[in-house]
Amino acid sequence: MPYTRVTMRQALAKVTGGDPKFAWEETKGAVNPQLAAQPAYQRAETVYEGQTIANLLLEYCWLAYSKARQASGPQLIGRKGDLWVPKYLGPANLDLAGTLWDPNTQGNIQKLDKWAPTVNDCWVLGGIHRRADFELVSVRTLQNLWDFKGVDGKPLHVVTAREILGVLHFGYSFATRSDTSRLVPVDTGKADAATVEAYDQLMQRASSKGPDSIRSVLQLDSKLQAQIQAFDRSTLRHVVPPR
Repeated sequence: MPYTRVTMRQALAKVTGGDPKFAWEETKGAVNPQLAAQPAYQRAETVYEGQTIANLLLEYCWLAYSKARQASGPQLIGRKGDLWVPKYLGPANLDLAGTLWDPNTQGNIQKLDKWAPTVNDCWVLGGIHRRADFELVSVRTLQNLWDFKGVDGKPLHVVTAREILGVLHFGYSFATRSDTSRLVPVDTGKADAATVEAYDQLMQRASSKGPDSIRSVLQLDSKLQAQIQAFDRSTLRHVVPPR
């Protein structure tokens, strides 16, 4: 069921456990200037005085969710280095310096100045609730799905894995079309029932399994397969190692 601001605030309160921090909270400043200038945000700050971070989280989650839900066409997921390029940003009215706070941007790509796993989850849920196709632009390699170094030495899922696992869990399956890798909705009931809380619980279970949680996703990606098939072996040169 689609979220409203009120129901999203309630959902976030359940999953943050009283510590709704942004990953970039301490190094990226308090709030995007465009958000700070909005009257709606200023009123919210007055009402929720003393809950600045919680309110910021809501504003970023709501923006990510609502823009994704109102978008059209496939929602693009993958590594930042593969996504944040003119080829994909241009159609979304984004540039390398812009974010979803900018006017007239499209929510097919998640590009914000602050980030937290829950913000990304809400963005994915916006696409799921509109039953969008999800196009994966990064190959499904171990490097793109699991971070063995992690944070403070604790291994964790790369965001791309979090996106894929969430979309698959909420009623989607892979459907390879030509040279693209897409996840398409096959169970609309699961898609409609997707929630922030269920996403959070899913990732807690996946985290407890470690890298085994991505084993089923580690298949030969269609893009990688096409590159292998098109590779011209005649360009290879035999190199004699020095003695």
